[in-house]
Amino acid sequence: MDATITVEINHHYINGYVEIDTYSQRRNPLFGEYNFPTPRNMGKNDLWIASLAGLLDLRLVTTDEDFDHLNNVFFEVRKIEPNQLADFF
Repeated sequence: MDATITVEINHHYINGYVEIDTYSQRRNPLFGEYNFPTPRNMGKNDLWIASLAGLLDLRLVTTDEDFDHLNNVFFEVRKIEPNQLADFF
């Protein structure tokens, strides 16, 4: 049985977006150290995905490196090969 979960966008979601964006730019005042040497420019859609994963305490499964710097900071990142995607459906 398929299910759809609707998540209301509220200030908690927006706060997560800002925290991850400023962390990615190495400008988040809550962090003194970063696990990456230079800012990471994330696309806006990736920021929304990351903030939702952080808010809902989800593991983010991806085939690329765009979320690597967030691993074990805001949520767990699991990288897979594209041919492994079918295992999730």
